[in-house]
Amino acid sequence: MIPVRKGSERLAKKNYLKIDRFTVLEIALNKAIKSNAFDRIYINSDDPSLEEIALRLGVNFYLRDEKLASSQATSDQVVLDFFNNIEGNRLFWLNTVSPLQTIGDIKNFVSLSQDSIWKSSVSVNTSSVHSVYKDNPLNFEWIRGFARTQDLRPIKTFNYAMMGWSRSMINVLKKGQLFDEDTQLIESSKWSSFLLKNHNDLEFIKILFNVAPDQGK
Repeated sequence: MIPVRKGSERLAKKNYLKIDRFTVLEIALNKAIKSNAFDRIYINSDDPSLEEIALRLGVNFYLRDEKLASSQATSDQVVLDFFNNIEGNRLFWLNTVSPLQTIGDIKNFVSLSQDSIWKSSVSVNTSSVHSVYKDNPLNFEWIRGFARTQDLRPIKTFNYAMMGWSRSMINVLKKGQLFDEDTQLIESSKWSSFLLKNHNDLEFIKILFNVAPDQGK
């Protein structure tokens, strides 16, 4: 599913904005289609006008309740609602917030989620950088010699470009929990890490879109 809210707050109408010839939503849909990784593709939205795009591109449309499109709605609620209303054992969330993720990223994510005991996964990027949390070092020490970056323990950061759950996660989702300690962290390309959150991000991504590889243009 590709979730789309009418009322994005930090960047108004984010999914309706254009990068090159296509809207952010259309970019995600085109990659989902060209990846050939999914049995079915859904736009999941509170905006009924997007059903026209679904029909034009040959995908499905799911009209979610407006309560699940508010700023108070959480991702676990959206996933649980979809599981409760749409058949399927595996659900993948292709996120428009990463408009430069590659088709290869999508294929790899789905491929690594096909094990029979798989429960959930999320896409990440790994970096060997000095990292702190609340001013406390995570992967180095202030004392002794300042660690070389090649000697650091790498950190993993979620980019949310792709997320996935098996139906066996429903009881976890009902608790308001999106992932757990068994969630698989799947490495994706650097291109997935450029997140679309504000106008400056949009202008930067527009420039990168012209050189990003494997975009299915």
